[in-house]
Amino acid sequence: MKIIAHRGASGYAPGNTLSAFALALKMGSKAFELDVHRSRDGRLVVCHDYELGRPAGAPLRIALSDYAALKKINVGDKFGFPSERVPLLEEALDLIAPSAEWINIEIKNDGDAYPGIEGDLLAAIRVRPGLIKKVLFSSFDYGTVKRLRALESGAALGYLQRGLRTLSLLPAIARAKAVGAVNFHFSLRSASRINVALARKAGLKVCVYTVNSKPDALRLAGLGADGIFSDYPDLLSRGGGR
Repeated sequence: MKIIAHRGASGYAPGNTLSAFALALKMGSKAFELDVHRSRDGRLVVCHDYELGRPAGAPLRIALSDYAALKKINVGDKFGFPSERVPLLEEALDLIAPSAEWINIEIKNDGDAYPGIEGDLLAAIRVRPGLIKKVLFSSFDYGTVKRLRALESGAALGYLQRGLRTLSLLPAIARAKAVGAVNFHFSLRSASRINVALARKAGLKVCVYTVNSKPDALRLAGLGADGIFSDYPDLLSRGGGR
């Protein structure tokens, strides 16, 4: 079972920043997760939320802001970092791609917030020889993964759904298979024995988010999970997290 550095080593450094990714690399991470948006001037940026309110207390909405404005905001205050900014996707990939074996790029595109971002993202990946084979794309927006599949038949896709319950799992698995997904990503709350077993029986690899305790990690390993997203990349090796 692989441990996926969730937004980098985000339990120790501001998530989705170069410092968080660098620390995860230092800890030996080979699998990473990051979130992508697009600024008003068309730059692909790595950040979780649609605005910088939570990481920085700055009410800048990414879609309405040029990157020149976004990069001035310190998003490292929570961890006492003197200066940490929202990175460009290309900067994050420059850092992690040479060592990474697997990168999950989650596209934040609810309601098609960034029209055409799928093509922009594929273009950014294709200019890096061999990277497409390391990347798995996912999004809570089903239209986004459908458009990705239409643009790139060989793209590896992961299925995400909010509010997943056992009763809605079989329809969700059918949707995942319809778009050619290879992964199914459960929240920790929904990763029950039966749910994991059903997804695996359907031929899907199972990854679970966000797992920050060692007992939860060991339980999921016992259920046959293929990977867990953790804020603590050293969770199993050094007992990080709760």
